[in-house]
Amino acid sequence: MRHFLLILALLVAYSATAQSIREQIATNPNLAGGIYTAYMVTYQKPITPPKGYKPFYISHYGRHGSRYQTAQEKYDQPAVMLEQAYKDGKLTELGVSLMHRIRTIADDAHMRAGDLSPRGEREQKGIAERMATLYPEVFSAKNGNHITCFSSPSVRCVISMTAFTERLKEIHPELSITRFASAHDIDITRPEKNMDTFYKTARTMAKKYQQEQTKDKAFVCRIFNDYDYAEKLIRQTYKSTDTHLFMGNMHDLAMIVQNFDNLPELHDVFTEEERFQMWHLFNIRRYLTYGPSIDFGDVRNQDGKLLLRDIIERADAIIDGSTKNEVATLRFGHDSAIIPLLAIMHAEGCDGRVSFAEIERLPEVWCDSRITSMSVNVQFIFYRNKQGDVLVRLLHSERDIRIPVKTDCYPFYRWEDLRNYCLAQCKPEAK
Repeated sequence: MRHFLLILALLVAYSATAQSIREQIATNPNLAGGIYTAYMVTYQKPITPPKGYKPFYISHYGRHGSRYQTAQEKYDQPAVMLEQAYKDGKLTELGVSLMHRIRTIADDAHMRAGDLSPRGEREQKGIAERMATLYPEVFSAKNGNHITCFSSPSVRCVISMTAFTERLKEIHPELSITRFASAHDIDITRPEKNMDTFYKTARTMAKKYQQEQTKDKAFVCRIFNDYDYAEKLIRQTYKSTDTHLFMGNMHDLAMIVQNFDNLPELHDVFTEEERFQMWHLFNIRRYLTYGPSIDFGDVRNQDGKLLLRDIIERADAIIDGSTKNEVATLRFGHDSAIIPLLAIMHAEGCDGRVSFAEIERLPEVWCDSRITSMSVNVQFIFYRNKQGDVLVRLLHSERDIRIPVKTDCYPFYRWEDLRNYCLAQCKPEAK
């Protein structure tokens, strides 16, 4: 069974690289979720390092697990609106069905905006379990037994850290764990210092484009039997001169339910083309606000340098012996840190650059669903031989990733080469 799962995972991975994102979404609608895409487990095959090398340290950054929408009104507004339309006799049969499902989803989410879901906790425990069992040498008593953890103060991140470390300690009870969750370490858990300089401009640009490009009349007419009535009600509900916000809200809810165990699906509300277009427009928004775009990416990537520099400096302290007994450094935060980290490292498939003028090309070069799902993580696995030479294996969501550093032993990189490359990426931009 284990071999079957491994083969299946490899086939899925191959298929993902061979198919366009449009084809993937058509096959699996949940991939239209972007940052709401639930974590896809990778059944790793234990890898044999070059002769004489053994793992001794892990440096990790992980996004929190699956969660609820962060804004309560995304649940409450459509629920109340559809119930009002039902009372007025203005819903189609599909609209009535949607109303009942949205009410179920909204009731489940009551007072839980932004909270980690039970699935999110399981995701974190699963990643921890695979880490602990694939690299037992790291957590052996003779290597050391201390782990330092840093979390964003966000409750969903703190609970993710707790779930992750709880599972590690269940497998290796001898571990000693120190946890921090404060603004003191925000530069390595939620590095966003440079966002203020462009975020509003980027978001406004993306929202305007989304408003112009969303074709929602056919969608609205499948839900309501009176378009003029629906147009007025939607504008009142969302306090907008346009109706596109309702369709966007429905897309958000259709995608977020994959992060839960027993909530009704909403995929039937969208056509295949609508689903792809909604993903595309939200992908643009995420790219402009967090990604390596030509317009804003150089500024945004400055924040990723803070995290990458921290990874290097803490690894140096482990390797030179100035930090003793530490076997892992774990960081828990948000997609807003993962995206620039992967971009400045030029991780394959994560650094695509286009300008807003050619934004329709974006699906060819950058896909949020692939880059930053729930529980997405980056792991640096350090190996050492008796001579003190160090190799590093890089993982993106537990899958090997390529970066433009020469190596004769992929998926391992020589630490000296990797370190020099990363330090070069961390240099401040010339003014």
